[in-house]
Amino acid sequence: MENSRPVSTPIDPKAPLVKADEFEPACEKQLYQQMIGSLMYLVPCTRPDLGFVVLFLFRFSSHPLLCHHTAVKRVFRYLGGTHITSLVYTRHSSMDIPLLITGYSDADYASCRDTRRSVSSHILSLHSCVISWLSKKQNSVSTSTTESEYMALATTARQAFWYISRLSQLDFTIPVKFKANNTSSINVAENPINNLKATHIDVSYYFTREHLIYKLFTLSYVPTRENLTDIMTTGLPSVLHQRHTQGLGLIE
Repeated sequence: MENSRPVSTPIDPKAPLVKADEFEPACEKQLYQQMIGSLMYLVPCTRPDLGFVVLFLFRFSSHPLLCHHTAVKRVFRYLGGTHITSLVYTRHSSMDIPLLITGYSDADYASCRDTRRSVSSHILSLHSCVISWLSKKQNSVSTSTTESEYMALATTARQAFWYISRLSQLDFTIPVKFKANNTSSINVAENPINNLKATHIDVSYYFTREHLIYKLFTLSYVPTRENLTDIMTTGLPSVLHQRHTQGLGLIE
């Protein structure tokens, strides 16, 4: 893949992939797993823009087909054109600017064609510098977009408060601001009165509501095009993908 033609996005959003039937012969299974393994090394270290695509392609590791190999090779073609891209952490010249943890949350409802589970994602930034990112398939099937978004928001909150507990040991008291692009999930979190549409949601996901009631963070709406986690939940067209990579602080 060293001399292959670069592409502008790591995955083609118009080419949906599903698991193979058992009777279809697997295509170079060991090679596929080796390629996925090397890509998984990049995601938690320096490349949040690969968070979704690597998670997505990992699903086919047990029985890859030729189409899955083609999709993985596209990721390497994308890396070939962006190999000098890196996360950049800028230094703020003014100490008067207060520290702030900003959390972006998103979910792609029922996006897994094989299990119909949703994909959760979050991005946390400290002083506009990205410090944490995650793309993960949810543990259970959501029955609505509101539920999937609410579950993603709870995961984001738990991760944010882990950082708060660590920073408090250094005598830092840092406000937290969450942003989500689903108004229904925000309403469920903000309304302390039981919402009939959300009575079936697992108790563990009400972590967000409890902390919001005690005003330990703020929660606001952000348009989908400005939600950085969109790049962590689904494949995007080139223009939008480039916009979000720049928003993440990935600079050549």
